Amino acid sequence: MFKKQWYGVAGMVAGVLLAGSVIAAPTLTGEDVVRKSQTLFQGKDQRSTVTLQLINSDGSERKIVTKRLWLDTGGAKGIGAKTIFFTMFPPDSKGVGFLIWDTSDSKKKDELWLYLPSLRQVRRVNQRDQNEAFMGSDLTFADMGQRLLEEDTHTLVGEETIDGKDYYLVESVPVAESIYGKKKQWISKEDFTTLRIEYFDAKLDLLKTQDITWIRKGKLRVYRELNVHNVQTDHRTVYSISDLEIDVGLKDSDFSERSLKQGYRGR
Repeated sequence: MFKKQWYGVAGMVAGVLLAGSVIAAPTLTGEDVVRKSQTLFQGKDQRSTVTLQLINSDGSERKIVTKRLWLDTGGAKGIGAKTIFFTMFPPDSKGVGFLIWDTSDSKKKDELWLYLPSLRQVRRVNQRDQNEAFMGSDLTFADMGQRLLEEDTHTLVGEETIDGKDYYLVESVPVAESIYGKKKQWISKEDFTTLRIEYFDAKLDLLKTQDITWIRKGKLRVYRELNVHNVQTDHRTVYSISDLEIDVGLKDSDFSERSLKQGYRGR
């Protein structure tokens, strides 16, 4: 607590001025806004079905259905979260699995593994391959994780009102390795959910957009759908999330190479 003592007339005048003034709330920086968006509580763990619709420029489509498990590991051993995908459809891809460990240590990189049941082999995905398309979609393996706050500089470049709701507009420029020249994010001023992301290539030309739909699950705000459009190829990917369960009691041992080989064992 701050103790203030006022003396004589000067103190009385200062007290009147203070009583009639309004103390402004601290202004958020771009880094503050992104930090809040990255730390939205999503529960201790999640289990869900993720359906990917891959839509070509000619309108033809392909569907992939996966089971997704996610665990917040809280930074233990330098890992912030773990995610595992098990492919359920189409039949010729059933059993293909992906395991992602998101680093919480700026000195380390995310770790990814791929399991191919036809070869009965788990392969580590190297750093270069993490920039490849995730399951043929419009997001990369690296996009499926979360960049550390310090891997980019974040600048608040404006504010915008969309459908009656107010958003911060933040521009993020990489200081660590990235295939993108920059990103722009529209982040809610009300609850810090991200409405839209624009990705720019190394030449700073717009590469793709990502629009995000959120739902309430109890007291939480969680993803329902991601709609990604590569504007340079006119290819689209729609990620639909269903059968979402939160805090189902997943364990760290559910996110291992052994788990990939065993396949999906949930409901």
